[in-house]
Formats: sequence, C-alpha cells, structure tokens
Amino acid sequence: MRLSVLCMLAGAVAAVFPAFAADNPIQGNWKGRFEGGGWENRTLTAQIVATSKVNYRVHLYVADLKLTLEGQRAGEQAATAEFSGPAVVDTVSYTVTATAENEALSGTFAADGTTIPFKMNKIYITPPALGAAPPEGAAVLFDGTNAEANWERSPALWCLAGDGAMEVCASNLVTKQAHGSGQLHIEFLCPLMAEATGQGRANSGVYVQGRYEVQVLDSFGDDPADNLCGGIYKTATPQMSASLPPEEWQTYDITFTAPAFDEAGNKVQNARITVIHNGNVIHDNIELPACTPGGVSDQEAAEGVLMLQDHGNRVRYRNIWFLPAQG
Repeated sequence: MRLSVLCMLAGAVAAVFPAFAADNPIQGNWKGRFEGGGWENRTLTAQIVATSKVNYRVHLYVADLKLTLEGQRAGEQAATAEFSGPAVVDTVSYTVTATAENEALSGTFAADGTTIPFKMNKIYITPPALGAAPPEGAAVLFDGTNAEANWERSPALWCLAGDGAMEVCASNLVTKQAHGSGQLHIEFLCPLMAEATGQGRANSGVYVQGRYEVQVLDSFGDDPADNLCGGIYKTATPQMSASLPPEEWQTYDITFTAPAFDEAGNKVQNARITVIHNGNVIHDNIELPACTPGGVSDQEAAEGVLMLQDHGNRVRYRNIWFLPAQG
C-alpha cells in the first residue's frame, strides 16, 4: 500500500466526475507536512476512505509507518470532519486528532505534554495515460459516441453518459470484433458506494479476449488482492495497490500476448499479460494458465472479444482502444 501512495503523489489534478464530487469532499488523497517537534523532514500523506455517508477510515503515513484513524462528519452534507486515534511513533504512544474542512486538514500528535502539529491538503492525481490518444493502427472501440458501431448487447447496450463515457447498464458488453495479441487502453470511473465493502464497492471487470478478467472495483485504501481492483481473479494479486478514490478517472494499459496452439489445437504457450494501473506496473508479463471465471468461454483461443462486465454497479468507461501486435 505504501508503494502506491509514494508512486502517485507527484501527480497533478485528476478529472473528477462532477455529478458526485460534492457528495463526499473529505475522501481522497492528502499530502502535508509537520510543523515542529523535530519531525519537519518526515513525509506525511494520507488516504481518507468513506465507509458510510458520514464515517471515514484514515490511513495516515508518517514516512514508512502506516497509522489508522477513524473519523466522522456532522451530517451527510457537512464539509467538515473530525478524526482521532492512537499512534505509536518511535516507541512513543501519541493521541492523534485532526479536523478537515475546505480540502485542508490540520491536527496534532500529542503525548506527555508534547504536541507536534501538522497540516495537509487534499490532492488530485492524474494518471499519466489519462486521455491518451489512440496511436496509428489502433482500433478505436469507444470514443464517446460509437457504442452501437463496435459493441453488442448482452442483452442491452449501455447508456451514453454525456461526458464521453458509457455506463454499465443491465448487461455485459462485448465487442463485435475479436482481437489477439496487442495493447489495450481503457479508462474507468467507480461510483462512490460508501456503505459497501470489498467486492460490493463498484464491481465490474475488463475481460481481455472475453476470458481473462482484470478486476474493476473501488479498492481505494485497500491492500492488493486478486479479487480487488487490478487483480486477475483467482490468478494473480497486483504488485501494489494503485487505486485512486471513487469518482476520479483511472486508467488500465494492458499488453496481452494470446496463447499459442499447435496444428492439432493443443496449447503450446500460455497467454501473458502486463497491466499498468494509473501509471504503476501491477502485473509484469505474468503467465495466465487458464481462463478466469465469468467470461464468454472457459476454452482458450488465439483471438477473442473484449468484454466489460455488468455486476450491478454504475461504473463508467471511456477512451477505449486496442493496438494489435505487429508480426
């Protein structure tokens, strides 16, 4: 978890879905500094995760030390929240208290008459490939307008969202054209489902070839797992958690090598996959020994459709393109 925080905190402002941005102004990534106590050179970052409409879990990172606090705001529309919890730093037990308001957070570490103040600000991180234009030779699978041209319902097409995206709606969605090896770019936005947990938070999935699922979920603040965002279900756990908060656009850049077969149809080489999530390599050319559950088929092949999964949650997708491998 700490790796993903350090990798992404250098980013700029990310695109935030405007329909939900005001719902929970406290959740998100935060960065700040200590203002005394000899801690001025220690790095200070935080992930604030909404666990209900008013409650929060705070992962506070002091250098490489991870601390967990709990917080609450006064009501569903309140822009202020209070946080508190115990923390042990350098074998000293502190009580941490903080107040967040207007995307600024201030607080203290207090112990035995010692008070160490800190201040933080909310930050938005732009994935480096966000909005990436399709390169020459790429098949544009979705540009905000062409759902009917390139996708088939199963059983219904998804709704266009009016912001260059389409939203999961009552079906899986599959491309009309099959693809083999190549590079896939796709952007997704998870809605805030604060009272849900684990796989109940904004569940969907990107199925390469319709057979190998890269999980899509709101896993912001969670440790990596094969059944959370970026996981290859029941096959591989991401090297790090690279998730951004819900309501912010995220990217997958996937390099896929299709399985190979001999003339008799026997598989002679497993599929392989590299997944870059928000600019972080979370799977590095790993083997896929078999299909993952829930796809269009459990039989491997040299080509297959792209499938986007409906799991009953209003996840959005945009800017989808595929560049076939050469040679």
